[in-house]
Amino acid sequence: MPASGQSRGRPADRYGEGRRRSPKALVAGVVVLATAFVSWVVWAALAATDRDPGGEVSGYRVVSAERIDVRVRLAAGSHGRLGCTVQALDRTREVVGVAAVRLGPDRPERWVPVRTRDRAVTATLSRCRPG
Repeated sequence: MPASGQSRGRPADRYGEGRRRSPKALVAGVVVLATAFVSWVVWAALAATDRDPGGEVSGYRVVSAERIDVRVRLAAGSHGRLGCTVQALDRTREVVGVAAVRLGPDRPERWVPVRTRDRAVTATLSRCRPG
């Protein structure tokens, strides 16, 4: 039997009852985190689809250690005139040659000779700009 002055319930704050957080604060925290995550996903998706109109390398042939011919064309969805920079790369992906090319509706595809200082094994477009 309990001594006088003692109650039969649990002692106060013994089982963390006094430290409970309100469910509203927990829900608000989850909503803030979910909103931040969804915002990031939308931003990443929009950044991935925001492509500048440009060109693409559609083929190349290594002519010699001093030259590579690169076939460049307007990318799908690109209209108007573009000025692009073609880079020739060696086996270590180092740039060994650079050439400029202009593409447009009158000439959407062309071969570009690129002089190289060492044997190139591939080619890329580094940048295309309108004009």
